[in-house]
Amino acid sequence: YHFRKFSNDGQFLICFSRNCQNLIVYRHSCLSYCNKGINCDNQDEFPIKGQKFDGHFSQLYSLNLASGSELICKDFFLVTDCNCYGMFATATTPDSDSPARLGAIPNIPSMEKITFYLVRLADGTVMDERKFHNDFIHLAHNAGIFMYDDFVSILSVRYQSIHILQIRKAGMFVDVQT
Repeated sequence: YHFRKFSNDGQFLICFSRNCQNLIVYRHSCLSYCNKGINCDNQDEFPIKGQKFDGHFSQLYSLNLASGSELICKDFFLVTDCNCYGMFATATTPDSDSPARLGAIPNIPSMEKITFYLVRLADGTVMDERKFHNDFIHLAHNAGIFMYDDFVSILSVRYQSIHILQIRKAGMFVDVQT
């Protein structure tokens, strides 16, 4: 797995499968340990279960987000202020020899498909998605995407535009302005 980060409230550990096709979310589970009837003089001993990853985390779900030639961008993850939704991205690899398109800046690489997913973190339900075709958006380390409150701005380098979306409490993207 590729371990990405914890959600802002610390409840969820966000991971991606090794092939970057699946989102895997874990919840931290407190380890309880009791020494009933055992002499507790040796405090150095820790239960075997406590020495393993699954002794501290339980997998909530594994969700296939990417298909075909798309891969999950493992360096991209945003979470809403309410900690209900996570925003994830999948994309195809950039093509530096992309054909010219009306309105596109020449000599800028192009990704055939970029998809943003809004996922409810508690159960892995994909609430909404937004696709961009033949565009280039800096996904690594959230460089081309910014979130403030419930607004998300996405910078399209190839078309020199900014897409402003609002994330509604019901879990959907709403176009505000481009």
